Amino acid sequence: MESMIPHSYNLLMVGINYRTAPIDLREKFAAGTQQTRQILGRLRTDFPHAEFMLLSTCNRVELYSAAPVGKGISDQALVDQLAAIGDVPAETLTPHVYTRQNIEMVEQLFRVASSLDSMVLGETQILGQVRDAYQIACQMDSVGTMLHAVCQRALAAGKDIHENTRLSEGRTSVAGVAVELIGEVFDSLVDKTVLVIGAGKMAAIMLKHIMSQQPRRLLVSNRDSQRGLSLAQQCGADRVDFSRLDDGLVLADVVLTGTSAREPIITSARLKNLLRARQYRPLFIIDVAVPRDVEEDVSKLPNTFLYNVDDLNQISSQTRLQRGGELEKSNQIIRRHVEEFIAWLSARNSGPIVKALYQQCREISDRELIQVFADHPELTVQQQEAIKKFAHRLVGKILHTPVTQLGNHAVVDRRLQLATAVKELFRLTDEAAKAADNNESGNA
Repeated sequence: MESMIPHSYNLLMVGINYRTAPIDLREKFAAGTQQTRQILGRLRTDFPHAEFMLLSTCNRVELYSAAPVGKGISDQALVDQLAAIGDVPAETLTPHVYTRQNIEMVEQLFRVASSLDSMVLGETQILGQVRDAYQIACQMDSVGTMLHAVCQRALAAGKDIHENTRLSEGRTSVAGVAVELIGEVFDSLVDKTVLVIGAGKMAAIMLKHIMSQQPRRLLVSNRDSQRGLSLAQQCGADRVDFSRLDDGLVLADVVLTGTSAREPIITSARLKNLLRARQYRPLFIIDVAVPRDVEEDVSKLPNTFLYNVDDLNQISSQTRLQRGGELEKSNQIIRRHVEEFIAWLSARNSGPIVKALYQQCREISDRELIQVFADHPELTVQQQEAIKKFAHRLVGKILHTPVTQLGNHAVVDRRLQLATAVKELFRLTDEAAKAADNNESGNA
């Protein structure tokens, strides 16, 4: 399938996700908007001929690139760039990295945008996250013709699947699965106090889901007190000032946390100091943040049960099995979008070759006509014009069948192979193809 990508271009991505790397490695790569801008800016400086997009979520970090062959970036160099983002040695990262090249890279981004590669099948957040990553890359001028086309088609594929399948029914987010896990642990929350830490999208989704469980008391705490108050008021919850978070931890039976903090909010030492005030009651904590909000050693404290995003994967797998029929329907939609992208790409890259072929053959014909007219001065102007028209028609008829085959949708999977063969057989140079394309554009 790699032959479907133009021979002069190389598409490449490297990444890690929840399947290939543990959370303690993934959390090193969490990149906010400002850091993403800095990374893309550095990549564009170091590799001025290449295009880049960085997708960073709680469950994956993927670096996409596109560049002319010979001016781009190798697999290892891209892995080195990814390792630099997380400030980890490349040799530490390499065992966890997956690589996708050319059409496989295209299909990977289509599947990611459509949530088919997500921990929670059908989750809707990823489409917005891909859109945000693309917009940041556009703002940093790190995407060009190729990644523009790939990203726009990926967003179209994701939207198509969300609108035309039932994949997004039920629990469709990590936050939703977290609340589902609570339901499996507790028969009811009517006698429980739930503390939600954070006021971003993840926290808002968790609050929305937990409200349906009707807990006895709902608490919200956030570093930005105004945002925390606003979210608490929307949900009918009580706000706990972030400076008094310990008070909320003492009261809570369940803690749901999902902030963008770079360091743990709940450490083992902090919670250990609260055990006596809690009277050693069981505490159930679900941490959906990456980087994690809760220190791993918290799970070693008495009557404390800690779950992170990787622990939710088993529940997500059950959801995947339940949506088997919709998954196949979604895969068919992905295949259609990939085929349509290939068709666009094939036409885009075979067009200049076809124009160069016609131009070369006509130039040969014109040179031969000049010699014929020089050898036969007795020909009138009208006769010369008739012979010229005949020669041009002959060139057109000879080239009609091979050119038609290059544009035949039935051979789309071989179109670029055929175009490359034509280029080699007729010794068409890249410069000739570009010149023909430019001439055609100028005449349009």
